Formats: sequence, structure tokens, C-alpha cells
Amino acid sequence: MKIGWKSVAWSAAALLLLLSIPTKLIVVTLFLLMVPLVVLYTMLKPIPFLVHAACIGLASFALLGSYSLIPLTFGFFFLIPSAIMGHMYKRRLSARTVVTVATIVLLAQFLVQLTIFSIQYDIDLSAELSGMIEEALKQLQTSGTLLPANWASDAAVSIGDAFVKMLPSLLLLSSFLLAVVTHALSRRALGTMGIVVPAMPPMKNWMLPRSLVLYYLIALILSYAISPDNNGFWGTVAANAVPVLQFAFIVQAIAFFYYLADMKKWPRAAPFLIAIVILLFHPFYLVGLIDTAFPLRRYFTKQ
Repeated sequence: MKIGWKSVAWSAAALLLLLSIPTKLIVVTLFLLMVPLVVLYTMLKPIPFLVHAACIGLASFALLGSYSLIPLTFGFFFLIPSAIMGHMYKRRLSARTVVTVATIVLLAQFLVQLTIFSIQYDIDLSAELSGMIEEALKQLQTSGTLLPANWASDAAVSIGDAFVKMLPSLLLLSSFLLAVVTHALSRRALGTMGIVVPAMPPMKNWMLPRSLVLYYLIALILSYAISPDNNGFWGTVAANAVPVLQFAFIVQAIAFFYYLADMKKWPRAAPFLIAIVILLFHPFYLVGLIDTAFPLRRYFTKQ
């Protein structure tokens, strides 16, 4: 198949993903939507890429009509980070640089869009979330239960405030996962067409900087020193820094067991199964914390 047909095929894939956004497949679609756009930008020059993107948008509008506003909004949102990733692939930058830059760009876009949306529509996000959660909780509250009369309302307010306070860390983790999934799938897709894209270092070689341990201790002290009801700057920093750093140590723990599996010649499926257990049981982040703070791997190497 010639390069022209390949670009048409990937444009069709992007269109199908846009058309699936109004369906129940939206969660899966959002993690796949950037892939055809990244592939198209890497294959094409900027002007042809914009032509393809415009054709995708027009086709989506023609097929969905008034329902195309949300899909087109998502498509335009992911167009910028997709083009940036494709541009970095053309420049042969390292996979770590691509993923880091894509994560930062996605996070910045999420924050800007959220700010614009809140200002434009004058929405109190915490109040809106509390209202939706309260409606859901009221279905559990009946006259025959022993729960307090205002249980649903009080719980909804607490959950809404906690969600808003944790929003930066949730957006950061979402941006990181989007960047990683897009890189992994785009690299494989481009590889089938003979376009070589640098891979991430093997999981067993991943190592966090030791300074993150100090940052984690500071964030942990702040989280205990500051009241959970404190919505100020430092309270927000502590509430978001702790889970983000713990997630980083979870990844480090997975990398450690991949290293251990390689050293001990375990079956290939072993570290993957261990990774699932680590993701399911949160306290395993302590393994990653220890591996980052101390030369744990050197001990197993000597053995």
C-alpha cells in the first residue's frame, strides 16, 4: 500500500474514533484518539497533515451534525499534543523526552481548559460535583435506615471538596497515562511502516532520582501537619504531592521486580503478574521507596 493510502487509512481510523466518542466506548476512545493523529503527523509534512485533520473534522460534522460538537472539541484538544509528539519523533528525540513533554502539554491543556470552562460558565466545580454525588447517595438513603437525615448531603460535600482538592494529581496521572499509551501504540504502528521510533528504556533499568525520597518526606510531613480541611496552597500541595509520589514509587517497585526477575532468570510472565499485584495493593509502593533511597539492587547483584 502506498504512503497515500496509508495516510487515508489512518485518517479513517481517526474518524471512527471521533464517531465513537458519543458512545459508551468513550473511555477507551480517549486513550486511542491521539495514536492515528501522531502517526499521520510523523508520516506527513505539516500542511498535508492539516489537510487530513480538516477532512476528518468535516467528515465528523457531516456524519454527526449537531452531535459533532463534543467529538470535534476532543479532536481539536488532542491535535496539539499529537502534533508535538509527531514532531519530536521526526527529530529522533528520546522516548523519555517525548513522554515527558507530551505529559506536560496535556496537563497544561487540561488546566487551561478547566479554568476557561469555570470562568466562562461561572461554575463552582465543587458545588456541581457535590450536587451530582448527593443525588446518587440519596438513592441509598431511605426512611428505614439508621443513617442521619443529612448523611447524603454531608457526604456529598466532603467527597466533592476532596475530589476538587485532588484534581491536579488526577489530571497529572491521566496526562502521563495518555502519553505513555499513545507512545507505546504509535511506536508499534510506525514500526510496521518502517519508521523507527526510539523505545523507552527496559523496565528493569528504570530508576527514579533519589531526591524524590526527600520530596516525599517533606510532602508527608506537610500532610500530617496541615489540617485536611485546609484548602490553601500548602494544603493542596500536600494533598496532591503524596499520591503522585506514591504512584511514582509504585512504578519504581514494578521496575525493581523486573530487574529481580532478570537477575534470577524467572519466567517472563512472573514480573508482569507481580506488577498486577503491586497495582492492586497500594502498600507495595514502599518497595519502590526503598529501592530509590538505598542501593537495593546492588545487594542482589552481589549475591
